[in-house]
Amino acid sequence: MRLLGLWENCSVLEGYSYMCGYCDKEVAPNRGYYCKEEFYREYVIGICPNCNFPTFLAHSGEEQVPPPRKGKSVDHLPEEIDKIYTEIRECYSQNAYTASVLLARKILMNVAVHLGAQEDKNFYYYVGYLDTEGYIPKNSKGWGDIIRKKGNEATHELPDITKKDAEDVLAFTEMLLRILYEFPAKI
Repeated sequence: MRLLGLWENCSVLEGYSYMCGYCDKEVAPNRGYYCKEEFYREYVIGICPNCNFPTFLAHSGEEQVPPPRKGKSVDHLPEEIDKIYTEIRECYSQNAYTASVLLARKILMNVAVHLGAQEDKNFYYYVGYLDTEGYIPKNSKGWGDIIRKKGNEATHELPDITKKDAEDVLAFTEMLLRILYEFPAKI
């Protein structure tokens, strides 16, 4: 994704770097807009040199909007799975931990179907399919169960999913996607 066009009346920026919340690149913009308050606080809108989208930085970069996505992008994902995975990362970055875990549960179903599982089965079937067909490495079998169990909690239980739970589920999901799609494509 790249925003086409030119930003007008930009100032030269120096000394700012951030992880762009749009394109997932570590950038140091050289153009943007300054706003200085009387108490020497500084606000900046930096223009990403990679995707040309704006990012708001407050208090010398301590606050950022949009925030960087949690986790890393995974290469060679099918379009629909990539879309869900990006949404998981965006939900986590917006502190929407329950939504992030619910989407991680959904992505396992999509991955299983993409890899040959029958549609319209229950979630337990999809995790079992990934396991019995050897898509989940033997010593990583617990990952699918953790995603399944936390997804069930998010769906059926009253307490919200914690940040730590969502972080673990995101890490397991990312690693599983790397094993199933990214690493085989590099061979």
